[in-house]
Amino acid sequence: MQILQNIAAFHSPGFRLYFIGNAFALQALWIQRTTLAWLAWDLSGSASFVGWVAFLNFAPVMLTGPLFGALVDRAEVRRAAAMAQFAMFTISVAMAGSYGLGWMSTTLLLGFAMSIGIVTSAHHPIRMSLAPLLVPREAIGSVSSAAAINFNLARSVGPAIAGMLIAQFGIGTGLWAIVALSLPYQLILPFLHPRERQYSGAPDMGLFAALASGFGLAIKSPFIRTVLAITAANAVVGRGLLELMPLIADGIYKQGPAGLGILTSATGLGALCAAGLSVILPRQPAGTVPLAARIAAFCGLAVSAVLVLGDSWPLTVAAAAALGATGTVIGITMQAALLPTLPDDYRGRVMSLWVMTGIGSAALGALLLGSLADLVGLPTAVLSVGGAAFFFLLTAPRFLR
Repeated sequence: MQILQNIAAFHSPGFRLYFIGNAFALQALWIQRTTLAWLAWDLSGSASFVGWVAFLNFAPVMLTGPLFGALVDRAEVRRAAAMAQFAMFTISVAMAGSYGLGWMSTTLLLGFAMSIGIVTSAHHPIRMSLAPLLVPREAIGSVSSAAAINFNLARSVGPAIAGMLIAQFGIGTGLWAIVALSLPYQLILPFLHPRERQYSGAPDMGLFAALASGFGLAIKSPFIRTVLAITAANAVVGRGLLELMPLIADGIYKQGPAGLGILTSATGLGALCAAGLSVILPRQPAGTVPLAARIAAFCGLAVSAVLVLGDSWPLTVAAAAALGATGTVIGITMQAALLPTLPDDYRGRVMSLWVMTGIGSAALGALLLGSLADLVGLPTAVLSVGGAAFFFLLTAPRFLR
């Protein structure tokens, strides 16, 4: 019975079609992330530059994410999805073409990273608004589990494909594969028919007033504040470290792009296992901070230390898988607890804040860890930042009630 509740979203034909189309887009996303990280390392050989590329790839979410969230709550969400996908397709073509013509440089790569980040900051509130509108309200809680399986399946397969393509055929092939995989999702979007939004009864307001209203809803809720705090602490270290995988794979172990693909795929495999487990486990009531997320946040910090302190490649691969699992537990349980509590016309704004917190913290973490790694080494950087995050997790809940 619990499994049926957790996969209720698949009973809706529109969600099934969305799931299939989005699977291709997610493969493109993870091949792109892996290729972007390797290209940054290949062009510079610098941990701090890899951190800067990750920061610029994620930082726009902190600035434009909430604004796009407010826009999505006011827009026709399917049309917004089509515009975001076309923009990402255009950037992917430009990036592949620039590399093929020999124009790629560190400066141009930073520009592409920021452009991708801006479009991604729109994509997150769009997908978190579109998917729940493809299912009945009573099935919204199951959307996060289904989406997580799709996301983490791509996360486990995409980097391996990227590593193989780069190692066997070169970076250019990986970039054109991203272009090809971006097409199917665009083709299925016209066939999706989201249900009408149910409105909360809030008065009509301008864009910036609506944006402030979303912030106000989050700030007034101890539950949402605690969700954001735990998400931030995990992302600074765990997700920030994931963006420095080229440094670990090649800088420490000399495994090249294939090693980067193995590490990132191991992360995705651990995440996929955690996502699969979430389908059979009882779901905590909406509106309460999941105990599993609290435990996973502390475990993620411990695993991050193992990842940089281990001296064997198999142990490092296993630690990467465990890190992917802990992050996924936090993501799935937090979404399942948060999504059903939000009115349809506030979901884009509040979920964009959650994404902003997670990705923005990961961007800051990648920049901080990469810069510290060049100064004091990666292990010392991770232990220092991880220690601060551990203290924050211990003390923050009492101040957020």
